[in-house]
Amino acid sequence: MNCEDILIQKLASLDGEKTELSIVEINAHLATCENCRREIERLESTALLLGRQQRQAPDADLWPAIEKRIGAEAETTSAVKWQPFILLGGLLVAYKLLELIPERDFGWALKLMPFILVAAIFAFLKENPFRINTELRLEK
Repeated sequence: MNCEDILIQKLASLDGEKTELSIVEINAHLATCENCRREIERLESTALLLGRQQRQAPDADLWPAIEKRIGAEAETTSAVKWQPFILLGGLLVAYKLLELIPERDFGWALKLMPFILVAAIFAFLKENPFRINTELRLEK
């Protein structure tokens, strides 16, 4: 068994789990291996510090506010108006068809058209799809 296996077995025994090796075998390795002994001492001191900590209970119940918010978002997403998006899709298809005409070169103006169309739709909808919503209010 290598040092990593010994450390895992020692931690399992500290947690009260059944181990493959006996405590005597683990302690025999720890008596001869300085690195494992230091590592176990560090882990035991960390466990001791964590054991002294008290858990804090939250002051407010968050679920009612979250549930209300989920319901409100579900109602607004079902009321999405698809007409602007259908219009945008039609314009983008028309743009691609114009690009396929080999006799005409529309230059850089045609290359900017998809960006202009998408920006116009978002300006029309006054919606920023990348905005982070920070309006959640918690109830006490």
